Amino acid sequence: MARVRVALLCVAFALICCVVRADGTGWRTDGTGKYPSATPPATWGPTTNVVWNTPLPAWGNATPVIVGNRIFLCAEPDTLLCLDATDGHIVWQKANGYDTLANFADPAAMAEANKKAADLRKQIGQTQGLLWKINKDLKEKPGDADLTAQLAAAQEKLKALQAEHQAVAQANYVLPKTHDINGFSTPTPVTDGQRVYALFGHGVVACYDLDGNRLWNRYLEHSASDWGHSSSPVLADGKLIVHILNLTALDPATGQTVWQVRLPEDWGTPQVGRIGGAAIVATAAGDIVQASDGKVLAKNLCRLEFGDPILADGVIYYIQNGGKAFKLPDTIADPFQPQLLWQTQVRKDRYYAACVLDSGIIYAVTQVGIFSAVDAATGQVIYEQNLQIPPPVYPAITMAGNMLYVSNDKGTTVLVKPGRTYEEAGRLTLEPFRACPVFIGSRVYIRTLKSLYCLGQ
Repeated sequence: MARVRVALLCVAFALICCVVRADGTGWRTDGTGKYPSATPPATWGPTTNVVWNTPLPAWGNATPVIVGNRIFLCAEPDTLLCLDATDGHIVWQKANGYDTLANFADPAAMAEANKKAADLRKQIGQTQGLLWKINKDLKEKPGDADLTAQLAAAQEKLKALQAEHQAVAQANYVLPKTHDINGFSTPTPVTDGQRVYALFGHGVVACYDLDGNRLWNRYLEHSASDWGHSSSPVLADGKLIVHILNLTALDPATGQTVWQVRLPEDWGTPQVGRIGGAAIVATAAGDIVQASDGKVLAKNLCRLEFGDPILADGVIYYIQNGGKAFKLPDTIADPFQPQLLWQTQVRKDRYYAACVLDSGIIYAVTQVGIFSAVDAATGQVIYEQNLQIPPPVYPAITMAGNMLYVSNDKGTTVLVKPGRTYEEAGRLTLEPFRACPVFIGSRVYIRTLKSLYCLGQ
């Protein structure tokens, strides 16, 4: 698709500023998905209000990250790209496979390890099938001693196979399992304005300067999830925070581990905040950690299956198949005891899309497009509305100016006016995408499965 150029674009872009917050710019820009000063076009489409459109080398789910006139984003399986925001041309792109690592294994040994891992995955699948059949038979013959023994044996076999596969994968740079929709490039990069940090689903973390020079890279660890890794890296207290099997703090300058704590991994990205003068990291699994040293302050508050928590004004909110809100203590001093403010029940379903909090209302949407408004003070469900868009809804809800943008992965975006009654303001259509829109001034940047669009008037 031809790139559309607009006269005087360089002059116009000079008036646009993406401010790097203290903790860095990354997933949903500052983590909230809100762009209060944005003035986006009222309409857009594949040929409507397109400033430029750049085809990308492969698909990806990572949200664009914008600093000055640089745009950073990812493509399958492990490419970090930098585009020029003035006209969309690709400035540089870098692969981050295992072969870029200093201690990369011998290719022949890696091939053999991958073959062994594939065989183990086949055995795991067969054993899972056997377990399904035994459980089905047990429903017809509850308490059958022979079936019960078979079940126990199959469970032990599955556990052993999974442990062996994990050991082979971790030791030999074997690509982990992932879902076709998730891939390896779902995590969004993060930048401190001087360097950009990228994490890929095969466990490689890499750091570049803004000109594309690799400063360091390392293999960290694999996700244990069959669906792959999704959580994005964040910056907190001068550290790069990565959550795979462990919540790990890295030195941004060198990539060396500063601290590491084993906490349940999840698809959602951690939120960064402060209590008193101390930086904290709140995971989607309901854990709160002191950013300076990894001390776990609270555990298991509420585990989100897919989305992110919301951390704002000393309160942390969790929305999915219900919801909870906790008032956090004023200091991190022991005993650190978050106080449950409320529990609620929104529509039971999967909530892939992250929520938005604005003016005391939390906005959430299920995978099938049931949109909810929840009172942040009480947990009361204000309304629920079926948006009647084809599922699934993957992109996080985004707010620009005084409008909410709710998108499905087919490229349909529903515009909703914030408030205590549902009011739809329009619908927009683009190519299929799963990344979140980013709004800067009068421009909108959307990473579709094929391209990066810059939209504006």
